[in-house]
Amino acid sequence: MALLGSFIDSRTNALIATTASTSFAHGLPAAPDIIIITPNNTAATNGVGGLYATSDATNVSILNSAAANSPTFRVVSIVAHSVIR
Repeated sequence: MALLGSFIDSRTNALIATTASTSFAHGLPAAPDIIIITPNNTAATNGVGGLYATSDATNVSILNSAAANSPTFRVVSIVAHSVIR
């Protein structure tokens, strides 16, 4: 299980304002194959429909294309092809 920690990066981010973005260094050995964005909030708040991700070998960028601020959200980045082999 310790090996999986080098292929999975998980973090919580604060809200992103309308049409804004945020980036972070993921620390994974390659560009993520899978990026999962989920709300980290109460059931009373809507999901994260306006958020989308781009990535490369060093960074993940989350952009908000919605007409409102996003909620606080969690991002899980996974390099799956190395685990599957």
